[in-house]
Amino acid sequence: DDLRDKVATAKADMDIALILGAPMIRLFCGQPLTAPEERAREIRCFQEVADYGLEIGIAMGLQNHPSTGDDVIRIIEETDRPNFSFLLDTGQWCGSPARNQGIPDPDHDIYAYMQQTAHLATHVRAKFYKIDSGKEEWIDYERIVPILAEAGYNGPRSVGFEGQDINDCDDKEVMRLAAAQLRDLASRL
Repeated sequence: DDLRDKVATAKADMDIALILGAPMIRLFCGQPLTAPEERAREIRCFQEVADYGLEIGIAMGLQNHPSTGDDVIRIIEETDRPNFSFLLDTGQWCGSPARNQGIPDPDHDIYAYMQQTAHLATHVRAKFYKIDSGKEEWIDYERIVPILAEAGYNGPRSVGFEGQDINDCDDKEVMRLAAAQLRDLASRL
């Protein structure tokens, strides 16, 4: 079935990571599950993959793609493995404006989710979508950078660009603008 295939793929990804010398693979949360038996099965699968990673020395990062703060915390706590960590993706929460062409879902507060989980993060993927003005328009980094600082986050950050064909500049300029905005905000802390 689908979950068994995903477990097999994750283990194969760990084998490749080992060959490449990469210390970690990432796995997505997916939409939050509600049925207790589905949640229990999900945790068993994460544990199986994490246990395999422990055997071969590869860590596993859970990425909120998409999820809620409560769901991320539940999965991390219930999986309970030393090599299982959290990769905070700023743009892929349930209700994120990035999931709806820049329009946030009023039923979700992605900044509250980040505040709730930032202390668990071992890596941050800063997503950018609409930034040709010099400031990201869909995700509020003036709120996010202080959230990370208040949580004491000082780990790796990567910039991800998913706004192809909506900016009035090329992708290289988008990446330059994104990095400049993050550096500027970090320098003000």
